[in-house]
Amino acid sequence: MLTYTLKELCDRLGESFEGDGSILLSGVAEITAAQAGELSFVANPKYVAKIPECHASVLIVPKDLETTFRPVIRSSNPYLTFSKALYLFHKDQRKTAGGVHPTSHVAASAQLGRDVTIMANVVVAGGARIGDRCVLYPGVFVGEGAVLGEEVTLYPHVSIYPRCRLGDRVILHAGCRIGPMDADPRGEGPAPVVLDPDVELGANGVVSGLPQAPTHIGEGTKADNLVQISAGAQIGPHCIIVAQVTIGEHATLEERVTIAGQVVVAPGVRIGALARIGAKSFVTSDVPPDADYWGIPAQPATQEKRMKANVARLPKLFEKIRSMEERLPESDPEK
Repeated sequence: MLTYTLKELCDRLGESFEGDGSILLSGVAEITAAQAGELSFVANPKYVAKIPECHASVLIVPKDLETTFRPVIRSSNPYLTFSKALYLFHKDQRKTAGGVHPTSHVAASAQLGRDVTIMANVVVAGGARIGDRCVLYPGVFVGEGAVLGEEVTLYPHVSIYPRCRLGDRVILHAGCRIGPMDADPRGEGPAPVVLDPDVELGANGVVSGLPQAPTHIGEGTKADNLVQISAGAQIGPHCIIVAQVTIGEHATLEERVTIAGQVVVAPGVRIGALARIGAKSFVTSDVPPDADYWGIPAQPATQEKRMKANVARLPKLFEKIRSMEERLPESDPEK
């Protein structure tokens, strides 16, 4: 298990601290669960009241927060600092340099980088290139001509189809399928699917793509479990895609878009940078940048909320109309 003194950690984070720099830290946790020897943080004002009850050894706090808790790390962005600390504590806990398991098959023409770990029952096809310090868990398939950058992690039963390209530090969780099985490994033109560095896809995600309709996912984008990204889709950097989302063919997400759970993005739709799509929405037309959209079909969130509020009032309106009708004199059928 990795451990740092507070001073060592702050030197790596580039942050200042107050208190005893020799305290040993062996992990991180959120404020209500943290124990002695762990690092936690406070960023949201509603958690400030929980500081006296916190058992963490060190807290990351905003620079202007007044607290008697010590030691503290003062940061202008506690969320970011905590995320960096989380990476430091967990980055070296991967299995590395394990070699090739005897039950795996690596084609003679495949290229393996340094300190690669290939576990049981993995298949690496001809012409594939595996970068330094990659880890391939049991049952992984890497197709002909596929390229993996450095420190890529493929969890059990991930399939990388021919000619797809994964950047450095990509993480694919169990059961992901990347690309088309029938891609010609000797074909020309762009790779069917390209995942930029630091992309992470949850379990059983599918990213389709074809040489004539390549799919690209930008740096740092994170997707949850059971996400379907169709051929020709273009996903910008640092997007967040929650579980059970379907993104249609040739749809475009610009940078830092957030898609909540069970959303469907129709083919060809463009969602602007920093836009946010509410859960269970069906996006049928383009969304402007930095907008909140929601509903079926998706529309500006304020408009959708107004419509739902009006729908909620319909029963009372119906009763009011019926009461008015009962008070009206009966109409004479002869008139």
